[in-house]
Order: sequence, then structure tokens, then C-alpha cells
Amino acid sequence: MRLKFLGSLKNTITKIIKLGTRGVINEELVTRITLVNSLSLAIVILIISVGCVYYMLTKKLTILLPASMEAMLAVSPIFLNHYKKYDLAALITFFTQCVASIYFGLLLGNVLELQAMVIFLFLITFLIFKDKVTRRVCIAASVVILLILEINYYDSFVEIMPLNHNTTVIFKALSVIGVMVLIIVVGSPYVTSNDQLHKANYFKKMFVYQVTHEMRTPLNAIYSVAQLLKREVKLDDNLKKITPLIDHLMTASDNARRLINNVLDMAQIESGKMETNSNEVIELSPFISKITDVNKIIAKSRQINVRLSIKEMPPVILCDTLKLNQIFTNLLANAIKYADKKTNIDIIVTGNTDNNTWQMQFINQGSPIPKEKLDSIFEPFVTNKDKHVEGTGLGLYIVQNKVKSMDGEIMVSSSATGKTSFMVTLPLTTASSADITPESSGSIEEKDLGNIHVMVAEDDELNAKLLQMLLNKIGCEVTLTSNGIELLQQIEKKVPDMIIMDYHMQGLNGIEALQQIRTTPLYAHIPVIVATGDVYAESQKSLLNAGANAVIEKPVRHSDLLAIMNKHIRHFDEELQESA
Repeated sequence: MRLKFLGSLKNTITKIIKLGTRGVINEELVTRITLVNSLSLAIVILIISVGCVYYMLTKKLTILLPASMEAMLAVSPIFLNHYKKYDLAALITFFTQCVASIYFGLLLGNVLELQAMVIFLFLITFLIFKDKVTRRVCIAASVVILLILEINYYDSFVEIMPLNHNTTVIFKALSVIGVMVLIIVVGSPYVTSNDQLHKANYFKKMFVYQVTHEMRTPLNAIYSVAQLLKREVKLDDNLKKITPLIDHLMTASDNARRLINNVLDMAQIESGKMETNSNEVIELSPFISKITDVNKIIAKSRQINVRLSIKEMPPVILCDTLKLNQIFTNLLANAIKYADKKTNIDIIVTGNTDNNTWQMQFINQGSPIPKEKLDSIFEPFVTNKDKHVEGTGLGLYIVQNKVKSMDGEIMVSSSATGKTSFMVTLPLTTASSADITPESSGSIEEKDLGNIHVMVAEDDELNAKLLQMLLNKIGCEVTLTSNGIELLQQIEKKVPDMIIMDYHMQGLNGIEALQQIRTTPLYAHIPVIVATGDVYAESQKSLLNAGANAVIEKPVRHSDLLAIMNKHIRHFDEELQESA
């Protein structure tokens, strides 16, 4: 009897999942329909389960009623697919979870693992939507939700509903199980056999690449708006009162960017590629002080004081600055995240010329880390979450790999009083200040960027308009184009002083446009800066080989872009003077 019941249940579920696929020849569409139906069914079951558990624990309808409404909306895509309304079904599936993530995220804070749910929304965007515009809208919506939850985490503009300890633990467990179930539902069609493992790995690589690339486009727009607002606040005292909100927005954008970079680094490490060091000569104190100052904004929101001390270090050293930045930023962000409010964080940098090493120590005061957690703290997805803290558990795993690639060591200790210390030991190579290039020292002479003609090729209209606003504010004349073909057409009409372009554009992409520009004598001298969400080293190397003067990653920091523009306009002027 039990086997008969299970067989009948399995047949019913299969029929529900396949609703709407009859008569559909396109295999890709069939996969998307069944995925939407599977997600809808899984979400309905999870919602009902969580809502009922909450009601049994609290005897309140605060969660049960909205959960019931969400369940009704979540089941509707199955019927829409039955009536061939495939796009509408996918949109309702996606945006129902968006609304639910905002509502329950603001109401319950970090009790539910809704940051993981938002990341899950990023992932399914590429599976249930085919249209590029729809994908971008959905990615933008996911980024906005993530930023709202991040800002509420720092500012608490919505009062979090209090729950007792037992209810909190149960809810956390249910939310983790729920996200795992949804990931299994999404991932199961792609890992059906060992024979297809290499296809699954390729899919995973492309999946991570596309998701992170597309996430950078809306994130770049949000970060640009925040920077433009920051500029306006400096010019208008009447806007000073919104400064904390802008700081929160920039902080949330930085956190989202760090998350994207960590996911990319994780994918790179898992691919098994050996990292090579790219050493350069730097002045260590200004380099570290600049990173510390940026993170002090985040610490200030939690009333945490960050103190930096540099002792017995040579002023100039040779090291891989990109990896050093990643190590320092991740460890400082980790220290801030897990520190108690109104405490101090000490960063102590010490040189040891006797054995040619130097150390960076990050000390904070927070909850003690249990010994069993210390033993696995550098493994991926290990995190010390509680209701006050959130994290993906990737930062320390990536830090350890970066440290090892620099022939260094990292250690951690935590006392019963909650004092935790991470110490990084790296080889010390002293250098001379005479070896510092003007670019790395930041001593390039500032140049007036006004009255220059900049041509922009960017297929995202919002990002293009925001870049135009920045350039107009410093006095540049700007011509906007949406792809490489339009760019070349406009260059024929009027040769610009500089070009800023995206990489991935329809018609003619960045590399193809660069090749045509560099092989045309009349245009070959024009400085070209590529601003792209594609941060893979191979892609950036291809762009530089094709003739780009510089590559800058999205989301673009305006100060970095202006510094690059200043550098290459200066070089362009020098070349003109030499040819004269």
C-alpha cells in the first residue's frame, strides 16, 4: 500500500512538473518550463512548511498570512505554463521571491539566510529567462534587494521582529535547508551522470562568469549614482543630512563588489590554475593607509575604531600589490564584521629584517571562536554567523590561497575573552624609492581634463548616461554610442581625444573595435580605456594586446577612472610634442 501511494505521488509530481510542455519541440524551452514548475512546487511546499512551523511555535499569524499569500502567487506559474504563458510564469516565479525576500528580510533580519536566497535569484535568472533585457532587469532587481538588506543591516530602518533563541535556531535551520533544496532542484538536470561531469564543470564556469559579469552592470550604475551624490553633497551644504545614507549605499556597494570578487576568486581556485605573482615596487605605508581609510567608513557605522600601527618596516618594498590588497581588505572586513560594537580593531604591521619577513596582524574583540571552528576556518563556506553578522564564508579561504601563492603563512587564534587575531607572515624584499614609477607612487601631475572630447561606447543606457554626467561635470564634451559599430561611425565624423568603451557589445565588441581603431593610422593615436565587468585576467590581457591603453573593472571608482584618464591624456600630449 505504501509503495503504491509513493508511486502515485511520484506520478502526480511528474505530471505537475511537465505541465505546459506538451507540443513544445524546443528542448531549451522544455527545460525552462519544467524548471519553473519544479521551483514553484518546491517553493510552495517550503513556504507552507515554514509558515506552519512558525505558527506552531508562536501562535501568531505574522508570518503565516503573508506566507499563504506568497504560496498562492508561487503556485500560479504552474497554471500559466499550462496555458502557454511561459514568460509571465517565469516573471511571477522570480518577482514573487523578490517581494518575499524583501518582506521577510526586513522583518526577520539575519534570522533567515535571505542573502543566500538573493544570490540564488541571481543564479536562476540565467536559467529561466532567455531575453537579455529581462535578465538585466531581474539582475538589477536582485542587486537592489541585496543592497536594501545590507543597508537595513547597518542602519536598522525597519524594526526586526523579536524571536526567542529556540525559534531563531529552528528558522535558521529551515532557511538553510530550503535554499539547499532549491539549489538541488535547479542543479539536478545538469549533473545527471558522471559521463556529463566535464559538461557540468564547463556549465559551472560559464555560469559563474555570466552571473558575475551581469551583476556588475547594475552594480556599476548604483555605485556611480552614489559617487555622483557624494560629489553633489560636497558642493551643497543643504544636502549634508543625506551623507550617512550615501555612505551606507557606497558601503553596501563595496560589500556586493567584494562578494562578486570572492565568487570569481573561488571559481579560479577551483579550476586548479596556478597563480603567478606580479611584483612591483610600492611605498607600503600610503598603500595600506588608503585601504584602511576606505574600510573605516564601514567600521564607523558600527561605532568601531580602527587603529593602524606600522613598525620597523622599510618604507619601500617589492610585492604583488593586487594580492596584498585582497588579503588586507578581506581580513580587515572580516575583523569589522565580527567585532562587537563600540570596540577597537588593531592592525599591526611589523618588519623583521633578520629573517627577511614581515607580518600583518588584525586583532578584534568579539565572540570567541570555538576550537573546532578554528580548525576549519580557512575552508570554503565556513562562517561564524549569528543574528548580528552575515557572510558567505569565502573570504578567509581566498585569503589563505593568496597568502600561500605569495610564499607566506597565515595563523589565527581566539581567546575565551573574545580577542581574535589573524596574523599573516610574508617574505620581505626591500626596494629603493628610486625604483618607484610615477604611476605606482600616485605622483602623476594633475592635468585639467576639461575641454577634451571623450567618446563613450556603452550598451547599457543607464551606465552610459551616468558616465556622461561625471564627464560633463569636469568639463568634457561627450559623445555617446551603444556599440563598436556606432563608435567607428562617430569617429569618422569627429575624431575624439579619448575613448572609453565597454568590452561585451552587440555588433562589434571591444576587441574587434580596438583592432579596427589601431589599424587605422588616423585613429591609432587615440587613448582607449576599456571599462568592463569581465575581470578574468585572460580577457584583460586580450584587450591590452588588442591595443587598449588601460582596463578598469566595473563597478568603476570615479577617482580611479579620472586618474587613468589624466595619465593617458598626459602621455598623449607628450607624444604630440615629440612628433612636433
